[in-house]
Amino acid sequence: MSMLNSVWMKIRIFVEKYPIVVAGMIIYIYYLVASINLFEHRSERRTFLDFILQFDSLVFILVAAAAFLQVLKYQKGFKKEQGRRREMERIIDGQKIYNQIVNDVTMLMQDNVNNPLAVISVTSQELRRRFEKDEEMIRMVGRLETSVARINDTMRGLRDYEAEKMLESTTRIVMEKDEDD
Repeated sequence: MSMLNSVWMKIRIFVEKYPIVVAGMIIYIYYLVASINLFEHRSERRTFLDFILQFDSLVFILVAAAAFLQVLKYQKGFKKEQGRRREMERIIDGQKIYNQIVNDVTMLMQDNVNNPLAVISVTSQELRRRFEKDEEMIRMVGRLETSVARINDTMRGLRDYEAEKMLESTTRIVMEKDEDD
């Protein structure tokens, strides 16, 4: 049974690889059989209509061969598109996993950074209120608050940067796949 499968697969690969040759062989075999049949009865008197009737199936075979070639063409295109779709789904799944990891890491960092920043922010507000008359202390508290705001902005920017980086990476991969096809 495996030998039959092996032969069948080789025939199938040949048909898919060289469909025009297969169609030409079928047409040629039909033409050969029809010609042999015609010459076998050459002693009989034939009219032009007899010749047309002798080769009437040739038109049908030409149309069938053209249809066969079109079916193979569409089948090949369908397989190619299906493979491309699977590849894109794989890329998107990978990007979703990457995005989830980035979000988890960013959230972990934000939790670990935001809590101390909140304490620093509350403490700086308390210091500002307590030492509102001391300009030197207010300047130092202002630097603390500016630094806290910069860290918050950096944490927000990190998530945005990673999302943009992921989008660029996906776009680059899709463009490379398009160029390969």
